Amino acid sequence: MNKEHIGFIGLGAMGRPMAKNLLKAGYPLTVYDLNPEPINELVACGAKAASSSAEAARDAGVIITMLPACDEVKAAVLGAGGVLEGANEGALLIDMSSIAPHTSKLVASEAAKVGVKFLDAPVSGGVTAAENGTLTIIVGGDRALLDEHIDLMQAMGKNIYHVGDVGMGETVKMINQVLAGINMLAIAEAFVLGTKLGADPETIYKVIRVSAGNSFLIDARVPDYLLKGDFTRPGFALDLMLKDLGLAIESAKINKIPLFLTGQAYQYFSMASSWGLGKKDMSSVTELLEEIVGVKVRTGSE
Repeated sequence: MNKEHIGFIGLGAMGRPMAKNLLKAGYPLTVYDLNPEPINELVACGAKAASSSAEAARDAGVIITMLPACDEVKAAVLGAGGVLEGANEGALLIDMSSIAPHTSKLVASEAAKVGVKFLDAPVSGGVTAAENGTLTIIVGGDRALLDEHIDLMQAMGKNIYHVGDVGMGETVKMINQVLAGINMLAIAEAFVLGTKLGADPETIYKVIRVSAGNSFLIDARVPDYLLKGDFTRPGFALDLMLKDLGLAIESAKINKIPLFLTGQAYQYFSMASSWGLGKKDMSSVTELLEEIVGVKVRTGSE
């Protein structure tokens, strides 16, 4: 059976491996990015190159966008040379970026005016899951559209959830990021505190992972990041967490919801970004605390 042609826009750290997995699954792809290097890499894997978002969308039954933030999504979809200039009536736009729920609703509304359907489908799992095709995909929009394209989703992800109408995918993803950001900071503070007081950080890890303080991020970040002091390995960039926490604060402001811990987490990550850690993994916020306290979690030495 012939698989639907896909236009894929946004070939960054996440989009590139996601697009590759679609190619491996047999989907014909036309790809576009502002950076020519990943375009060339995908072309070498069998994709066609486009010179704009509109060209990538032309003749595609499904258009996927995987972009850094709201402004990039609006430019790529609504702007000059954007998706809506090239997409055919009846095409489906799946935005897999992590953006504000109200931006998803805006894009969906504008797409509907030209007969383009829309799902917001942000992902969780980081670069490793993107490479392995095991992402969690959180989908908002018409359930029938998701069911119709479930094979496409399964080429990129393992856990696929329909969570409600357009914007709900971004809402649930944003909630996840609030919890992940706060948890990451709690881990950093706890391990720096314990190490400064003389506890062996590896022993702390062994005890906590079988105790009430355990969490997904204890295993996902402590052994290979904190204990090794390697914050440049693939993961989830600190600046992306900063952006996601900012989205939560923006949404809370619109809806008059106090977010005390999220506000503190935003300031922590903002300071770490200003300190030059933005391109490293989010766990590099530990380096900021290590510098302030004068201790290295990975060695326990001062």
